[in-house]
Amino acid sequence: MKKFRVIAVIMILALMLCSCGSAKTNGDAMEDDLTPTSSLTIDEEEAAVLNEKVPVVLYFGDEQKTKLIKEIRYVDIKEAKKGAETLASVMMKELIKGPKAEGLTPLIAEGTTLRSPVTINERVATVDFTKEFIDNHPGGKVFAELTVYSVVNTLTEMKEIERVKITINGKTTKNFKDNVTLSSDFPRNDAIVNKEVGLALPEEADLTPIEKIDDDVILETLDEEDPLE
Repeated sequence: MKKFRVIAVIMILALMLCSCGSAKTNGDAMEDDLTPTSSLTIDEEEAAVLNEKVPVVLYFGDEQKTKLIKEIRYVDIKEAKKGAETLASVMMKELIKGPKAEGLTPLIAEGTTLRSPVTINERVATVDFTKEFIDNHPGGKVFAELTVYSVVNTLTEMKEIERVKITINGKTTKNFKDNVTLSSDFPRNDAIVNKEVGLALPEEADLTPIEKIDDDVILETLDEEDPLE
C-alpha cells in the first residue's frame, strides 16, 4: 500500500511539471505574437524620415534640351527652417546634382559647385558658382538659356525671391558662352517651361503627364508646408 502511494505521488508530480512546461510554452507564444515585426519598425522609421522633409521644385531640361521641366525634390526641413538663404543654397546644391526622374537632362556643367551661400537682398538672389559653370558648359544659345533659367526659375519658386543674379567666382561675367549676358539679374521665365509635361516625380519611373497630376494642388501643398513660417 505504501509503495502504491509513492507511485501515485510521483505520477502527480510528473503531471504538474508537464502542465507548467505547457503554460510556459503558451506564454512564450503569446509574447512572440506581441513582438512587432521588423517590417513594421522600418515603416515607422520611413514615416519619421518623411516627416522631416519638405518638398521643393527644381527645373531641369527635357530630353530634346529645348524646354524646362519641373521636378519635385525633398530636402531636410531642419535646413529649410534655418532661413530663406539657407533653403535657396540647398536648392542650388540639389540642382547641381542633376535630375532623379527619367527623361530629364542636367543643365549645370559637371564639376560646378556653389562657391558661397546664396544671398538675398531686396528680393534679388545672388548665386555664385565656380568657373566650371562656364568652362565645362557645352555652349549653344538654347542650352545656355535653359541653364540660366533652370537656376532662375528654381529660386523664384520661393516667395522671397523675384529676380536672380549669377556670378562666377565672386565676379560679374558679361557673357555666358557668347550667348547670354550675365551682367544683370534675371526675372522668372515661365515661357521656357514645358507645361504639357507637368511635374516629374522622382519616385516614378517616367514623366507624369499633366492631366494625371493637378499642378495647382501640388503647389498649394507646398504653400501649406512653408518651412519658413
